[in-house]
Amino acid sequence: MSQPASTSAAEDLVDPGASEPDSSGDSSGTRNTEWIAEVVDQFQRPLLAYATGMLADRTAAQDAVQETFLQLCRKRPDDLVDRLAPWLFTVCRSRVIDMQRKRSPDRLDPDAVAVIDPAPRPDAVAQDHEAHEQIAASIETLSPRQREVIQLRMQAGLSYREIADVTGMTVSNVGFHLHQAVKSLRDGLAVT
Repeated sequence: MSQPASTSAAEDLVDPGASEPDSSGDSSGTRNTEWIAEVVDQFQRPLLAYATGMLADRTAAQDAVQETFLQLCRKRPDDLVDRLAPWLFTVCRSRVIDMQRKRSPDRLDPDAVAVIDPAPRPDAVAQDHEAHEQIAASIETLSPRQREVIQLRMQAGLSYREIADVTGMTVSNVGFHLHQAVKSLRDGLAVT
């Protein structure tokens, strides 16, 4: 099924009723569509990298991110002022956890986690393959909580406060887990 050339991925997500006035009387469906398009452009890659890192399954990660953006379409921009990134990552995290519960428990393959960026350059992958394998093996030794906070901090660029909001931990607990994770990675990579 082909899309008209003028529609974007964000426009495909928008609720057909979005152009109708909301409860405040604002009939800014076009503005909401533009806002959603901007949010999708800004957060699609970080959310996909985060979900792929947690699920080790790109297709399932794409589903989780798509459902995150569908929930965004039901929100007004004013509802998410100053907390958009934590909200998006919290919704995505909840969906990923639901998906993990439904899957059979199996260990992550370090090769599946070696390149978390969803669109790496082929020359970069070739040059960094060994380093990625070492890093993936080291990340595999971290606890699930440490892996999650590392991903949210390093890949998504969230602040300690935003990570705390996403995970439900305290800010100091986030700092502790990040410190322990970095120390473990540094020690693990120094040995190899």
